Amino acid sequence: MIGVLVACAFFTVGIEAFDPQGGHIQGIAASEDVLYVAQMTRLVKLDWKGKVLATRPVQSHTGDIVWHDGELYTVVAVYPARKEGRIQVFDKELNLVRETVVDRTIDGIAYADGILYVGMGAKEQPSSKPHRVNILGRFDAKTLQEVSPRAEFDYGHETKYGFQNIVFDGERFIASFYAVKGQPNMVFFDKNLKVLGKATEKCSQGFDFLPPSLRQGERRFIRATTKVSKTPASVSCAFDIIDLHMQ
Repeated sequence: MIGVLVACAFFTVGIEAFDPQGGHIQGIAASEDVLYVAQMTRLVKLDWKGKVLATRPVQSHTGDIVWHDGELYTVVAVYPARKEGRIQVFDKELNLVRETVVDRTIDGIAYADGILYVGMGAKEQPSSKPHRVNILGRFDAKTLQEVSPRAEFDYGHETKYGFQNIVFDGERFIASFYAVKGQPNMVFFDKNLKVLGKATEKCSQGFDFLPPSLRQGERRFIRATTKVSKTPASVSCAFDIIDLHMQ
């Protein structure tokens, strides 16, 4: 089963919002009122017209993010050591309220029924080498304690690094990877980690469901695509609306 995607432009956020040395966007999280954006070294809070409401420097390398019930959850692959990760939780004003240290670098995070599903890289390190098996951890969203044995996830294709972005729609997860060229880089799966379908689309810089008021009854997503310039150093980001379906 292959995903089909239709896209339309939404808005672009300019260089004033982002750290010029912070690299591409890592993840986005949509609430009814605002859109949160994670760069490797910065969190940005936007309204739904693209106006910058707040920014905050964060631990490098902050990755994917997810919003739930007044809190923003982030995952961090601590650089430059690359030997541990952190789950950090911020309030709606980007104040850090709690965190925990994890014994692996982590990226990719989704919330489902009180549990954080967290990507924990390849089974065997270093994860930059092509591999099929990636580790998925599960943590209590309040205590940030691990609640289940770590699972091995293999959707049948080689990837680099690990989970990049994960979202949950109430029934299924959708995750993006850096896949080896020519192989599907997105996968749909259920809570038992059963693969439901695959897709090939560039969503590894952040995607999330639009809030209900902007969906118009459809399962529409918002997606981030970064433009990075080296001379002079600058980062901007375009956001578009996409419909992603399994066939």
